[in-house]
Amino acid sequence: MKRSFLLFVASSILCCCLSISCNSNKRATSTASQDIIVLYENDVHCGVDGYANFAALKNEMKASHKYVTVVSNGDFVQGGSLGASSHGRNIINIMNEVGYDYVTLGNHEFDYGIPRQIELMEALNAECLCCNFKDLRTGKQIYQPYHIVNYGKFDVAFVGMSTPYTINSSTPTYFKDENGKYMYSFCIENFYDVVQNAVNSARKEGADFVVVLSHLGDEDEGEGGINSPSMIENTYGIDIVLDGHSHSVILDSIVKNKKGENVTLTSTGTKFEYMGVLTINPNGSFKTELIPTKTYTKQDPWVLKVINEIKEGYKKVAEQVIFTSDVKLASYDDQGNRLVRSQETNIGNFCTDAYRTVFDTDIAFLGGGSIRADLPKGDVTFNDLYTMFPFENGTCKGECTGELLLDILEFSVSIAPGEFGGFQQVSGLRFEYDPNIPSPVVYNANHDFDGVKGERRVKKVEILNRKTGKYEPLQLDKTYSFAASSYLAIDHGDGFAMMERCTNIQDAGVLDTDIIQSFLENYKKNHVGTEYEGTEGRIKVIK
Repeated sequence: MKRSFLLFVASSILCCCLSISCNSNKRATSTASQDIIVLYENDVHCGVDGYANFAALKNEMKASHKYVTVVSNGDFVQGGSLGASSHGRNIINIMNEVGYDYVTLGNHEFDYGIPRQIELMEALNAECLCCNFKDLRTGKQIYQPYHIVNYGKFDVAFVGMSTPYTINSSTPTYFKDENGKYMYSFCIENFYDVVQNAVNSARKEGADFVVVLSHLGDEDEGEGGINSPSMIENTYGIDIVLDGHSHSVILDSIVKNKKGENVTLTSTGTKFEYMGVLTINPNGSFKTELIPTKTYTKQDPWVLKVINEIKEGYKKVAEQVIFTSDVKLASYDDQGNRLVRSQETNIGNFCTDAYRTVFDTDIAFLGGGSIRADLPKGDVTFNDLYTMFPFENGTCKGECTGELLLDILEFSVSIAPGEFGGFQQVSGLRFEYDPNIPSPVVYNANHDFDGVKGERRVKKVEILNRKTGKYEPLQLDKTYSFAASSYLAIDHGDGFAMMERCTNIQDAGVLDTDIIQSFLENYKKNHVGTEYEGTEGRIKVIK
């Protein structure tokens, strides 16, 4: 995701870090020891090494301050193989050793399904707060909307909230029953009212300060979209928003609330780029600081030991069988020739089917360069899966016109029959191409796609109609939903510059390995049958 920086953030962070190191002794001997300290982070996404630093910072603050609270603003159990291999439990175990007090839910806390999400929150020794996650069957909120903590002179309310777009950015089917009816809601239709009601209740109970643990992000979700700035603008009674979701680094942005009052918005980036420190002074003032984790060299030895033990245990997990296959899913032929970068393969069909099914899109494509190994016939282990997808690429979904899709496919086969890492394995579509026609692709100075000039190689593109199960001719002016790797659709890797013309791109924040596991568990019962024994003619060569 893009990162937003305030113009003055770099110098401010430097000053704040110097403040932490130079003034720590002063705090220990002054009235500052009565300050309320809230340590915060967001979007760790299995960046586990930073937890040892975070725990050390907590210890340092507790040595000189009476009141220290530790919070997370979501997206902690998913984003790396250490989390995926245990469906989040490894991360929960580490967080328990750090000693968190409150967390809110990121959209990726739901990536292992609702039952697992509930299990993980029950295992976490911290209170989960979320004012807008509701069970439609009972009409009740799943978690407490807020909690009020007494810090001597002040009562501080912590209010939790998750992005209402979680239903789309995670896996939609997780939130539905067997008939396709939604069982859960994130209150998108009355989100601001839900938040305001929680804040009003906290204020009525005597909260002097309201601190929001937000997983909304600061990015524009389109006209009328909900994010942290819009939430602030449509509510009142909130003092500080500790934000997550957009992976932004924000020291202390000021946003006007519904009454024109200033509200502070702050965020720490992702994977422990920074550790946040909110300080509420006994005089009622407050400030936020961001400490670069890579320059904060202190680490809690016990938490570090736990992290290393979990990593060592993961090596054993890597040999565990996660599914069985009746066929070999091959990226190479029996003579050792690589196939995925120049032709349709059964492993490419399998992977793109997983993308298309899990994201519920019309089509899916995946560059052959992302697939680095076969999946064997018989038992398939975690290690096999991570060897196939070693890069831990992100995934996303979006929309493109038929005309844009034609350019994507043209660029995909522009080097054929030679190898190209950007040769797209596909699902939900089929096409033919003629390698005897000189490639009409025009490149720019960076050797990225810059248009088509001349006769196209790609012929007869057809799209699978999801309702009828039949293929229909591509319509150039029609918009199709797609699933792809973030490397392709967001980073425009392999020269796919035309991807910037895609619309409604949503970075799922889910790894390619997670998509495969979700496909296997939820749609394949952890078994691949003979449906992938051969290829289907999705990509035909005109000879």
